[in-house]
Formats: sequence, C-alpha cells, structure tokens
Amino acid sequence: MDSIKKLFTDKYSLTEESFELLRHLMVEEHKPKHDLLVKVGEVHHFIYFIKKGAMRSYYTNNNGKEVTYWFGFEGDIAASLGNFVHSKPSLENIELLEDTTLLKINKTALLELYNTNLELANFGRRLAEQALLEMEEQILATQFTDAKSRYLQLIDKFPQILQRVKLGHISSYLGITQVTLSRIRSEK
Repeated sequence: MDSIKKLFTDKYSLTEESFELLRHLMVEEHKPKHDLLVKVGEVHHFIYFIKKGAMRSYYTNNNGKEVTYWFGFEGDIAASLGNFVHSKPSLENIELLEDTTLLKINKTALLELYNTNLELANFGRRLAEQALLEMEEQILATQFTDAKSRYLQLIDKFPQILQRVKLGHISSYLGITQVTLSRIRSEK
C-alpha cells in the first residue's frame, strides 16, 4: 500500500492524514480481462482507483459499433461520472482490457468523507476538473487536429498503449478506421 500512498500524496496532492482516511474506505478487488466494471443501464455506486491493469470506456452507437472514448491505466480513477454523480443508469460500459487490480470506494462513504474533510472534498473537485479537462482535450483534438496528430498525442500520453490495447480500440478512440491507423503507423 506504500506505492499507492505515494501516488495519492504525489499525483493527487493529498496529505498522509487525508490519504489514511481515504485508504480506510478502499476495498481491493481483482477482476479478469474482459469483465465489465460498469454496464449500460446499471446504477453503480462505486468509484475505482486502478492499482494495476488497463480499461476503456465505450458506448455502442446507433449502428451497433462500439466507440471507445477513454482509456485508464495504473494510477487513474475510473467511474461512470453521470452514473456516479446523479445515480442514473449508466450510458457507457467500462471494460477491463487486462486482468486488473482495483481499489473500490463506496460513493456514500466517500461523500460522507467529503462532508467532514475539506482536503478530500477538494480532492474530489480536482478529480472532476481533471475529467472535464480530458474530455475537452479529446473533443478539441477530434474537431481540430488530423488523425496523425491525434495518434501521436495518444502515444505521447500513453507510451505503452500499443502493447496493451487492441488496435481496434485505439482506432475507435481516434475516430478512424483500422486501415487508416495502420497507414499512420507505417508512416512513423
């Protein structure tokens, strides 16, 4: 748990005391590859910290095609935000791309902790802000940059992604076909 503590105190700027309060809410779970952590239509009452593994969020469009819009790896927080915030049925699936070790936190207990600890309440706000910034970056990249630039930005952000994620998921995330992705990769 020391590496987790270091991550929360470094990446998320929590004091050791606040991390210890949060740690007491964490339940470690091991889930197999291809498991759906969150399923469309379900109400989910947990937020997850990825200790080890990889995952993606996706929805199925009107043509029945899966569209990936988020990847998560070690150190990331995973949740269906609309589901978590409003307790409405999820509009997305979160799929495990590898055997994954998670730290699960119950929403009710976390919100109670936010009410009693200003530092942890600010931690929750920073997580929400980060999720919004990432969403904005992806929308702007999709709208205003070419496919090759989006690919290079993805590789820069996640250098290990080609070894851990199927090319079909990557091409879906980039909004291109696998043929286009193969062409871009061969130009590099």
